Amino acid sequence: MHPTGPAETVRLINAAREAGDFEAAVRHIAVRSLDQGREATHEDWLGKWRAIVAGVPDFAVTALQSVESGEWVSTRYRIAGTHTGDFFGRPPTGAAFEVSGMDMVRVVDGLLVEHWVYAEPF
Repeated sequence: MHPTGPAETVRLINAAREAGDFEAAVRHIAVRSLDQGREATHEDWLGKWRAIVAGVPDFAVTALQSVESGEWVSTRYRIAGTHTGDFFGRPPTGAAFEVSGMDMVRVVDGLLVEHWVYAEPF
């Protein structure tokens, strides 16, 4: 069963990811997708999410607003957490942070096929 639209697909991915069920999240992503303009496999997505949790175990995303148009959904959100481990090469600071971000996601046949994101640095 496919979700009703791009926003619902993204909601399902985020809910599964936040629950720590990365395998369930990746089932809503096409086998061949683009992440920031680069081809990404399911293993790439799983690795990215594992790296996030390793660096910021309490990583939380709160969606503030979404706009859907055709195959695309754009979401404005808040990211919060505590930087306690390596975060994509950045050594831990132990500091709590809260930043804003936006992304654009394209969904085809119920699967994420393209993802673009911008988030403030912390």
